[in-house]
This record gives sequence, C-alpha cells and structure tokens, in this order.
Amino acid sequence: MHDEPRPHAGPDGSGRPPVSTDAMRAPAPPPPGYLPPAYPAPPKTRGVASKVLTSLLATVILLSIGLNIYFGIFYAAVIAAGASESEYRAGSGEERVVIVPVVGGIDAEMQSFVRGAFKSLDKKPPAAIVLRVDSGGGGVTASDQIWHTIKAYKAKHPEVEVVASFGGIAASGGYYVATPTDYIFCEQTGITGSIGVIAQIPSVEGMIEKLGVEMNVVVADGSTEKATANNLFEDWQNESGELTEEGEKNQAVIKNLLNSAWARFVEVVDEGRPALSTAEVEALATGDIFTAGEALENGLINEVGYLDDAVDKAIAMAGLDPQETRVTMVRERQAGLLGLLGARSGGGVSVSLGDVSPEAVRTWLEELGEVRLSYRVQFE
Repeated sequence: MHDEPRPHAGPDGSGRPPVSTDAMRAPAPPPPGYLPPAYPAPPKTRGVASKVLTSLLATVILLSIGLNIYFGIFYAAVIAAGASESEYRAGSGEERVVIVPVVGGIDAEMQSFVRGAFKSLDKKPPAAIVLRVDSGGGGVTASDQIWHTIKAYKAKHPEVEVVASFGGIAASGGYYVATPTDYIFCEQTGITGSIGVIAQIPSVEGMIEKLGVEMNVVVADGSTEKATANNLFEDWQNESGELTEEGEKNQAVIKNLLNSAWARFVEVVDEGRPALSTAEVEALATGDIFTAGEALENGLINEVGYLDDAVDKAIAMAGLDPQETRVTMVRERQAGLLGLLGARSGGGVSVSLGDVSPEAVRTWLEELGEVRLSYRVQFE
C-alpha cells in the first residue's frame, strides 16, 4: 500500500496552511460619505377607521376647492355682467327700454344699487329708461347722490330718454330723485310732493334718569360747540315744554342745516320743472302732500298713468316700434355667497338679548343721537 500524502506542515507544526498576515488584519473602514444600502421598511398596517377618515378628509378638501373655484368664477361673471335684467315685455327687435326701480327707503344701500344699475347701463345704453319710484324718501345725501347719478348719465347719454313712473308713493326724496327725468307719470291713487326737510333728534335724558344713570359729556377745550345738537342725553325743553337756553342753541344749529337742504330741494325741482318759476316751486315746497290730480294741476308731474303708460311713452319718445321694442327690468341682487345661493337678509333674522354686547348698545346710542336730515314724507 502506498502511503497517503501528508499535508505540508505549517510553521506552527499544526499541518494547516500558513495564514497571511494581511488576512489577519481588521476590515478597512468604509470611505467617507459612504451610506449603507437602504432596505424598505416593512409596510405598516392601517385600520379601517383610519382609511375611512383619510378618504373623507380628502373628499371634503376637494369639494371645498371645487366649490370655491365654481363660486369664484360665477361671482366674477356676475360682477362683470353688472346689474341683471329680467324681461318685462317681449319684443322682436334688438332695441330695449329698461326699468330701474327705486323702491323703499332711500339710503346708502339704495344709492349704491341705483349707481350700479346706471353703471351697468353705461356699458350697453338702452333706447330709454323708466325710473320706477315707489318710495317715501329717505336721507338727504343718498337722495342727492341718486339725483347726481341720473343727471350725470343723461349728460353722458343725451340720446337716452328717461321717464319717471310713480307708484303708490313718490314723496320727498322719492320726488327729489325723479326731478332730472324728462317726463313724469303718477298713478291715479299715488301721492307725491312733500317737498321739504325734516330732522328727528331724540333725547333720552328722562329715560336715563329713571334708570338711575347719570351721563357726563365732556368736550375738548378747542371744540366747545361739539356737543351742540349732538347730545341726546340732554332735553331741549323744560318741564313746561319751553325750549331751554341750550335747546334754543341746538335748534338754531339744526335749522341752519335744514334750511340749506330745503334750498337745495327747491333748486333741483326748479331745474327739473322748467315750466314752474322759482317762486311757484317755493310756494309748493311747504312739505304738503299732493294727490296725482293735484300734482298734475300744480305742474309737479306731466301725466296721470301707470307703469305701462310710462313704458309706452318712453318708447314713443325714443321713436321706436312698440312691437319690436324689448322691455326689461333691473333686478337687485344680494352681494356675497349667501346672496348667490338665494339667501336674503332682513325679516327672517332674529336677535336674542344674549347677542347684544355693551359695545353694540353704545354704538346704537351714538347712532341714535346723530343728526340726520331727511327728505322723507311725514304724516302728522
């Protein structure tokens, strides 16, 4: 038998092959900036409730974004289009007559609406305009601003005929705003006139005394007249009903304001009714209310008739064919998102005493004491 080859003995005599000194050294460190390979983390499991909540939240966000975009585009289109017009009477042609309503109290909101309506009609002027007035008047400034709006529109568009149509009442400020028109109708049962100015300034001194409250009014040294006719916590009359010294002073200040507003009223009527002399206008400017027949007799209107009569007159004055002329009416639209959705403010809103803050009460009292002149009909 042949002997099996024996492995070469290492230097240590163990028979293992020699190990190099390099293999015995520690592994070299990784180079700078080296990152070990990333391994994906094991997927996390989510519960059903978490998935539903996430989906619901995403849906709400997407719906909110969609609604904002939709209403933004819609509202921008509404603003760009100006005041809306609805059909009042159909016509086969392109020419149109537009009815602009002035209905209700004349205040800043009404002035803004009328201004917006005429601004819209400035972009696409009609052949004629019918100003439909059914108002007992309102603020001096608001009435004069509406007058100015109509006056400026007529100056810019002299070819557009403007006819006024009075409903059940077109008195004081309601008559004031119609004075720039070319022709005035008043319904048979309507009342008009009341050319005059009134100011109603309350005094709550008696009420404050009953509540056991003392109101102290202090003014700066340089504004000694600040409280004149501006202090609702002081009665103008004594117990005998006579004006106190301060009351006489207050009344003189208000009278000056009223007389100035009255003179302005006479001026616009005198300008708008050239057939009347200034003396005749002043004789009619006593604040008296006139029936349609009396107003016609006194020259304050041109004819007794209804809205359709005013429309027909406007069509005739513009030289149009009644069968071809379209008649539209400007519709007031509520501003804001709630208005676009059809909501209206006013009668349906209730306010509880819990909603009234001390600051709101203070503001209400301050507004109550403000001197406000009115071209408003007043029934004694």
